[in-house]
Amino acid sequence: MAQAHPSSNKPPSHVAKSGLAFLAGVVTTVFAAIGAVNSAVPAVSTIGAVVLKTFNIPACLSYADTFGGTQSSFRREGQIWHEYPRNAEAFSYEFKEIRRTREEILLLNVTSRPDVPDAASLVIHLPVCGGAAFLTEGRPERSTNLEQVWPERQGV
Repeated sequence: MAQAHPSSNKPPSHVAKSGLAFLAGVVTTVFAAIGAVNSAVPAVSTIGAVVLKTFNIPACLSYADTFGGTQSSFRREGQIWHEYPRNAEAFSYEFKEIRRTREEILLLNVTSRPDVPDAASLVIHLPVCGGAAFLTEGRPERSTNLEQVWPERQGV
């Protein structure tokens, strides 16, 4: 029986060339896929924003019942919201929620405030995903910046 020459164990040169071509094809495909994903991300983000808006879901995905703040905190307790001074056990003011949108929760003052002429029209605007809270009051309506607030979610 004839022995195979040691050089016959090498793959033919056309096999080596096709392996390189295959590797080049894989690398090209991977980079093309990465490029496609990168250009699709803004489109996916836009679709996500449209879905959230359609179903009236805030950008932060949920509503909180407690907002911490730089000067006070707001907590929904049953049907009433209370404003607590920082680190206090007792609340200072009570509010009734009158509207909720994707961007803000509106709280109407229900606390008697004899020293505030427009107390009956005083509304707190809490940004759902956090940011600058402000109040509006009076006719014509005036607004006043209050403080920075942030949602405090349970279990997060």
